Amino acid sequence: MLSELPRFYIWTGWLAFAIFVPLAVTSMDFAQRMMGPWWKWLQRWTYAAAVLTLLHWAGLHEFRNPLGAILHFAPLAALEAYRVWYWHLRPPRRQANPG
Repeated sequence: MLSELPRFYIWTGWLAFAIFVPLAVTSMDFAQRMMGPWWKWLQRWTYAAAVLTLLHWAGLHEFRNPLGAILHFAPLAALEAYRVWYWHLRPPRRQANPG
């Protein structure tokens, strides 16, 4: 077990896990109320954990065939792309002209 510690996929997996633990612990409404605006800051670490998870999975297979990792990561990437478009890039709605 100690001989595998310096491997890339081990560190990316453990870092992702270390990020996911506080996210899971603070995912309740109570934690959101107690943390205030810091809760949103902490929850944004989800993106870093997701990328580390992708790298962990691809590194686990020595980057020979990262297609499996990419296929599992694609829905998350698509949802994030939609979120960016919806909140930042879509054209503003026209207001109905009353009268």
